[in-house]
Amino acid sequence: MDKTRRKLAEARLRSRRRFLQTAGVTITLPLLPSLMWERRASAQTDACDKPKRFVAYMFGNGVHKAEFKPAGSGSTAFNVSGDDWQLPAPLRTWEDLKSDIVFVSGLENMERRREAGDHGLGCGALLTARMPTREKPRSSMSVDQAIADKIQECHSGVHSLQLGTHSVGYHDGWGTFYTQNISWRGEVIRNADGTVTFPHGDATPLGKENDPRAVFDRLFAGYDPNESEAEAARRRALRKSVLDTIVPHGDSLRNRLSVEDRAKLDELFTGIRSLELEIEAGHGANCMPPEQPRMGLTNNDAFRDQLNTMHDLMVVALQCDITRVITFMQTDPISDRNFSYIPGVNGAGGVTSDHAGSHHSGDPAMIEQYRAMVNWKMEQIGSFIRKMKEATDIDGGPLLDNSLVWVGSEIGDGDAHDHQDLSVITAGKLGGLVTTDRHVRFPPGGWRDYDKVKTYGDFYLTLLDLFGVQATGFGDDGVEAITWHR
Repeated sequence: MDKTRRKLAEARLRSRRRFLQTAGVTITLPLLPSLMWERRASAQTDACDKPKRFVAYMFGNGVHKAEFKPAGSGSTAFNVSGDDWQLPAPLRTWEDLKSDIVFVSGLENMERRREAGDHGLGCGALLTARMPTREKPRSSMSVDQAIADKIQECHSGVHSLQLGTHSVGYHDGWGTFYTQNISWRGEVIRNADGTVTFPHGDATPLGKENDPRAVFDRLFAGYDPNESEAEAARRRALRKSVLDTIVPHGDSLRNRLSVEDRAKLDELFTGIRSLELEIEAGHGANCMPPEQPRMGLTNNDAFRDQLNTMHDLMVVALQCDITRVITFMQTDPISDRNFSYIPGVNGAGGVTSDHAGSHHSGDPAMIEQYRAMVNWKMEQIGSFIRKMKEATDIDGGPLLDNSLVWVGSEIGDGDAHDHQDLSVITAGKLGGLVTTDRHVRFPPGGWRDYDKVKTYGDFYLTLLDLFGVQATGFGDDGVEAITWHR
């Protein structure tokens, strides 16, 4: 898109969006039909009117692969749906979400190039499908950034958000730029035929924000970092809500809205105030242990609350159309976050973290504790997807229906630390482009038998195509799009 077309597109977008702004506080409103200019007849198919959203949700330290396989008569088939497949045990709390997900298994990502340091390798390749290098951060564009670039052609909001819960200060030989980040900016070559190429080379990891309060202020307290930080600090000192500042102006706006859009605005205001109360209640600096601040929260009940608040922030950011692309690291890999508050995790043998528990070497007691931690993490991810399903989108349907949430880990089996026969989950229908309630399995191949193996790169080529990105390849091994979405 040339500069003139881009300016016209941005002007058109702003005409369809409204902002409530006063005293340094800006709230981006959701798409409200009452405020839009009269639409052309073709608007029903306009990507700007029917936004698609992407979330990459990473959890650390893999799974107990023996249990993380769908059960049922069709569990070994290529593509089964409905009653022909059943959720694996770690997803037992997802029964109400089964009709919204696709379980994809049998993928490979860098097993053929495997070197020591599986966590850094897996994180570096997670969304890039590119083998990392140890000396310095060299990679290529991650799939979330390629999608975000495409979305920006018809979206004037925040390009993308990179979020997490903490940043571990050590690594397994690859550097913290791999273990702390999954989103990467790299070179893009735009070819004459309309395709794009993402070459390997110098790349920049996009650091994540771990503090819910900082995320809240970025989303709702203005886009000028200096002004908004000062205003946010002043408001907190006075215990003054964002809504106390903005609602008088919102009242005049409400009078111009339809009944349906008033309900959406009220839902937004209610959600913002709820988030403020959550953040005020549980996420101050006192949650950080002074002796090891790099490890994040040790008050694990607060970690549960932190996750819940981050989930709420992500949903509101998407629902309000502030951004359409988010990456989230539930935990960093190699983390020693204490999970001993989870029933079944009692610290026998010194195991209280999922990283330590993953190194069970077949010990039944350690497997049981690792299983409990994996199950808990899956429950939290299910909670986020459920929030997406319960949120209302501009078309009156669930926010999840116009979105795609990708869920995966940097390694496959926690004990083996492998990168083959990997499973990923997608949630959401992406506006009808994805047919859900299915298990799609690709032949994982044998040792060094990679000719027929399907890779993360192949998977991402299909994902990019669903978002309108025609790529010549992706990562080291992405050469052909594969059918996992229908």
